Amino acid sequence: MDSQTTDNKTLVVLTHEQLTEIYENAAAIGAKEALKMFEQERKKEQGKRADRRLRNTKLLLRNYHMLKEHAENSVFGRTQMEESALDILESMMSLYDNEVIIESIKRSATRTAVIVSHIETMFGLYAAYCDKSPNRDVEMRRYEVVWDMYMAETTLSAKEVAKKQHMSKENVYADLRVATERLTALIFGVDGLKVQ
Repeated sequence: MDSQTTDNKTLVVLTHEQLTEIYENAAAIGAKEALKMFEQERKKEQGKRADRRLRNTKLLLRNYHMLKEHAENSVFGRTQMEESALDILESMMSLYDNEVIIESIKRSATRTAVIVSHIETMFGLYAAYCDKSPNRDVEMRRYEVVWDMYMAETTLSAKEVAKKQHMSKENVYADLRVATERLTALIFGVDGLKVQ
């Protein structure tokens, strides 16, 4: 690199190799920053997706009895369908309005029955997980909390569950939060996990 000064201005002369090196370094730095931004956006989107799945799990639990009744009492016959529970759940992910989500599931008796069956199966897996857990007492209590509040034939309020479990309402909500996160992972699969 050579430089010359004329009229208080410096003129820099670069060789072709020096200029190529500057371009390559700038490109490498730019690519590295672009990858970093891409990774940040990907993690942000994964977090939003996990949040939607958790929200949808809560929605499915709150509406479980209504969905089950709809599937059992539908005048339309159940037909074979190619759509799996995970396909149906995936289609929920782009919807944000709770009523629209439930109507989407209720679109057919078969679709509703698939979701109800999936929820019941995953709940059974959750019960088995809790039963085999090294921390069985705590995990079974969490299972019972979510069961009593959403799945039991006659559901209980948080206050009633607190009395039944001899704990505070705050602890009921804490147990419910943990149980719902675990059920989300079961209901939605690995994608249901919230990655930090």
